[in-house]
Amino acid sequence: MTLPSLTLAQLEAAAPAGGTALVIGVLDGVHRGHQALLNRLRIEAAGRGLDPGVVTLHPHPITVLRPDVSASYLTSLEDRLTLMREAGATWVLPLTFTSELSEVTAEELAEAFQRLLGMRLMVLGPDAAFGRGAPRDTPERMQRSGAELGFEVIQIEPLMVSGERCSSTMVRTALAEGEMGVVADLLGRRYRLAGPVVRGFERGRTIGFPTANISVAADRALPALGVYASVAHVAGRELMGATNIGRRPTFDEGHISIETHLLDFEGDLYDERMEIEIVGRIRPERAFAGPDELRAQIAEDVRTARELLA
Repeated sequence: MTLPSLTLAQLEAAAPAGGTALVIGVLDGVHRGHQALLNRLRIEAAGRGLDPGVVTLHPHPITVLRPDVSASYLTSLEDRLTLMREAGATWVLPLTFTSELSEVTAEELAEAFQRLLGMRLMVLGPDAAFGRGAPRDTPERMQRSGAELGFEVIQIEPLMVSGERCSSTMVRTALAEGEMGVVADLLGRRYRLAGPVVRGFERGRTIGFPTANISVAADRALPALGVYASVAHVAGRELMGATNIGRRPTFDEGHISIETHLLDFEGDLYDERMEIEIVGRIRPERAFAGPDELRAQIAEDVRTARELLA
């Protein structure tokens, strides 16, 4: 599903009626720090009779400001919108980040949000920075703009997890190391990958471990390559699985694939949408001498997956 993003000129038509309380940002991952921000938004909005919402930037500003850098997302835009609503926002508007928007100052954005969205309250995260150059003094500048234009500004304290500030960077670091327990603690949920089940090379079937391969967007952040215990949601069923995220070095295929051997399941799932919750890493990816050695290792991986998921 492709969701449209809006320009500043289109915001007014999509805005909710009445006064609003607003959070602005990418909020990729909607981790526990973001959830704390949105919960505070909900509480403060309710106390003022305002409608709490989010203007989320899409695509990520880095893709416009640094075209040489490839952005990877912890959540799809569709999932991000759903998660933000679950966390306390009654409305979410994706704002298209363009080179033109990158030149708009924080003050100009605040004025536009007040005029077009009826903003009466702005709730800022602990490291809020937006507008031209994403200045570090954005909170102070918003306080001055609020005093001038007539809206309130609240900035929340950071949420600390294991002595560190909960952030998307922290999630990415744990994900890149395959530390799925840490990732789940930071997100408040298991990390998920989803997509349609597509045809692969079907080598798993030839060695007794058929897999369901899903096609995931190229810009999704992936865990460290390896084998993981997982829980799959597909065709109205919840199934345990062992998921390989890797390049299949034994067969020298090259590109990264996401293939799951579903435990105690037989059937055809092609074209079904499957969502995988990544529970825990079983082992890193490695090459094997041949199909027999690989078959023996997969059997061991399946036993480990059963133990982890029990």
